[in-house]
Amino acid sequence: MRANRVISRGELVDAVWGQDPPASAEGGIYTYVAGLRRVIEPNRSLRGPGRVLVSSGAGYVLHLVPGQPDAVAFEQDLGRARQLRKAGDAVGAEAALDSALSLWRGIAFAGVPGPFAETERVRLGELRSAAAEERADVLLSLGRHEEVVPDLTAMVADHPLRERLRGLLMIALYRSGRPAEALRVFAEGRRVLAEELGIDPGGDLSRIHQQVLTMDPVLAVPESPALVTLEGEAAGAEPAPDGGQRRPRPEDRSTPVPAQLPLDAPVFSGRRAELSILRAMLPDASQQDPGQTVPIVIISGTAGTGKTALAVRFGHQVAKQFPGGQLYLNLRGLDPSSPPMEPSEALRFFLDALGVPPHRIPPGTEARSALFRSLLDHRQMLIVLDNARDVAQVRPLLPGAPGSLVVVTSRNELTGLVAAEGAVLLTLDVLSDAEAHEMLARRLGPDRVAAEPAAADEIITACARLPLALGIAIGRAAARPKRPLAELAAELHDARGRLDALEAGDAATNVRAVLSWSYDQLSEPAARMFRLLGVHPGPDISLSAAASLAGMPRLEAGTALRELARSHMVAEHLPARYTFHDLLRAYATDQAERTDPEPERRAAVHRVLDHYLHTAMAASNRFSPYRSALLLAGPQPGVLPAEVTDKDQAIAWFDAEVPVLLALITDAGAHGFDGHAWQIPWTLGPFFNRRGRWQDYIAAQQAALAAAQRLDDTLALAHSHYMLGHAHAQVREYDAADPNIRRALDLFRELGDRGNEAMVLHGLGGMLEKQERYDEALAVALDALRMLKAVGHWWTQASSENGVGWLYAQLGQYDRALVHCQRALALHRDSGHRAGTADTLDSLGYVYLHLDDTGQAKAHYAKAIEAYREIGSPFGEGNSLAGLGDALLAEGDREGARAAWHDAIVILDRLPHPLADEVRVKLSDLGPEEPGQLTEAVTAAR
Repeated sequence: MRANRVISRGELVDAVWGQDPPASAEGGIYTYVAGLRRVIEPNRSLRGPGRVLVSSGAGYVLHLVPGQPDAVAFEQDLGRARQLRKAGDAVGAEAALDSALSLWRGIAFAGVPGPFAETERVRLGELRSAAAEERADVLLSLGRHEEVVPDLTAMVADHPLRERLRGLLMIALYRSGRPAEALRVFAEGRRVLAEELGIDPGGDLSRIHQQVLTMDPVLAVPESPALVTLEGEAAGAEPAPDGGQRRPRPEDRSTPVPAQLPLDAPVFSGRRAELSILRAMLPDASQQDPGQTVPIVIISGTAGTGKTALAVRFGHQVAKQFPGGQLYLNLRGLDPSSPPMEPSEALRFFLDALGVPPHRIPPGTEARSALFRSLLDHRQMLIVLDNARDVAQVRPLLPGAPGSLVVVTSRNELTGLVAAEGAVLLTLDVLSDAEAHEMLARRLGPDRVAAEPAAADEIITACARLPLALGIAIGRAAARPKRPLAELAAELHDARGRLDALEAGDAATNVRAVLSWSYDQLSEPAARMFRLLGVHPGPDISLSAAASLAGMPRLEAGTALRELARSHMVAEHLPARYTFHDLLRAYATDQAERTDPEPERRAAVHRVLDHYLHTAMAASNRFSPYRSALLLAGPQPGVLPAEVTDKDQAIAWFDAEVPVLLALITDAGAHGFDGHAWQIPWTLGPFFNRRGRWQDYIAAQQAALAAAQRLDDTLALAHSHYMLGHAHAQVREYDAADPNIRRALDLFRELGDRGNEAMVLHGLGGMLEKQERYDEALAVALDALRMLKAVGHWWTQASSENGVGWLYAQLGQYDRALVHCQRALALHRDSGHRAGTADTLDSLGYVYLHLDDTGQAKAHYAKAIEAYREIGSPFGEGNSLAGLGDALLAEGDREGARAAWHDAIVILDRLPHPLADEVRVKLSDLGPEEPGQLTEAVTAAR
């Protein structure tokens, strides 16, 4: 560490023994130096002078080539990496950091005593951690987020208190499409910091947490290798007027380029002719003209021929030729337990992937299809539509302008697309003999196959060269590498009667037979789990839900699922989340019907419904703790609800499980579980409302109302009518909202449920206010407030106080408005209800503005804006920014008003919301800004 310079003996004594050296320290130095010389210069004569470790006066010099010690080379590489980062060369920086970290072989100075060694050990260890952090940061800037997740996970486990590492891991997980896991990383960090240090997460980590919650586009993958900071800013961003770095504007942020292709099949073999045909379909971007159309290819064939595998392999081969990205969707054309995906649902997934906010996705299929075509205009994208049912399912998902390529897989030929859209039909047959041998040798090894050529031929013949059957047989052989292939060939020969149907062209019977080979090898717990997964209607299932489905402990359920995953009977497509394809689902359902009596299958469905209902209720209580929870019947024996400990975890659980819950609602109603069919939608209401998923909200409540009507349950009818009315009101469908809300009011009155009656009155007042029927709304709101005070429903009382105050303000009675809003603010603050506090601060800003107290108006609007940002409510933030602009204009600050309105329009347009047009009119009325002033005002406002 001090090469090529004289180190005195005194320095060496201090370094080895510190402030309290032994009397023999000087002699010890001579002994150590002699020992080192024997190691460094083994060929030096005992009396000859040293050439590397040389005596020099009262000390010694170690002659080394500059950079020769690993520690010195490490620091040099680290310094070089930092210079490259500063110069904007992220690729070069990553190479330098890799070089630096590759020099480490363990802990520095391991086993070396003394204060010098301890100091260097700590210093170098910290530099090593910093280098690892910087490497992760650079990889994120290069868009290699999935690659960095394992390393960051390990580093966070080793250094749980390093918030920068934890923040980088959250960003990497979010960009990898794993926001729920990112939120769990934050929750674990908050717990560790509280337990170990008694503190909360710092500002940078909290900011990333908020950005993940709100799906802030600032976390998107950078389009160029700009360096990402924990604040979510890009290195090289436009500088602020004060010399600092400006936070990217909302309109500057980008959505990550979709890359949705599934994992490429590791044992894919052959299909060279088909891949050549597919490559010939690639659009030529350099020769586009108005007469060109979108190339469409249909990969058709019987079950198990590898249609999806071919489409995915081709997609990965040509992905770089589509800078707009790749979209992939399983349309569930032949799913025995779930209906085929409707085009409207498929379009919602695609629009979401393209960055369209939920509020902006229109409700109808035609409107969604038109928006999808508009977004794809002038973009080059690969679109893979897997497992299509028919032409009607595919047509709305086709782009309208050339430049993209559509690949459809289906068991049907879809000749309508060939006739009308000019699609090319590619019929997939079984593998050739050479391709089947290639597939066998690639997975099992050429030596093993060559050692038993006759057995290999028998396996291929028995499997009829069907890729699905071959894949399963190869999996069994690979699992037992010492087992002769002849034994497997004999088993397949014994099962030949089950393959006779394939030889006649009936692949479905063959698939069932081939799947039975793996199924028959399962342990009884795993086989039972597999069968029961067939009665689960959702697209995938979590570990805890699967444990409830089977009525077994979580540990045993995990063991069974891992056995199924090893035998390729299910796939763990996300951590602790399992799924399987259509053929396996059909086989599981068939086996359940053959093996498990109907009462046992129904009991399993009951358990899994209870699991989702009780977990959803717990999540709803965390997400919206101020609602009066429903009284549920106790869960069935064996049900294991998932743990939901806080609001963040509740949001993450809903985000992950919404596709399953929507399927369950439909399935529950179809199979006579009407209680679950209306109670599960009740738990989802606030979540859908916050996320702006109005169409899902309405559909779920329509199913809930139908179930309540079948039950003829007054309480269920009352809740379902109210929530359906509330959902319609959010999208301004007042003709549908009004009768539902008023019917709910009658039903709660019939029940004598004054608390819920008051809640419905409050909602009715809100609906009337949206229609600007202020006198009617005020009368209803005052009735609701009186009733809420009487029943002690304090949270709704606080919201009602604010609602009454707002209505008085709309009617010009500002003094009365002030009294009610101040009372509401006190109630909300006492309860810690942040959303209610934000709403009331906004109301008070409006009231003070009209009382000509612009100072108080500005202060309350500013507090409201801050509160809305904290809870992730973009409409509230935009609305309060509009009000702040009014207050600034009222006191003569035209440029301040312009800046506030400008930011409000950006936010409201992103939702979108009609209020943006009203603010735009105000901005237009100000006239053109003076040169330079708007930029300065906007920057100052931020």
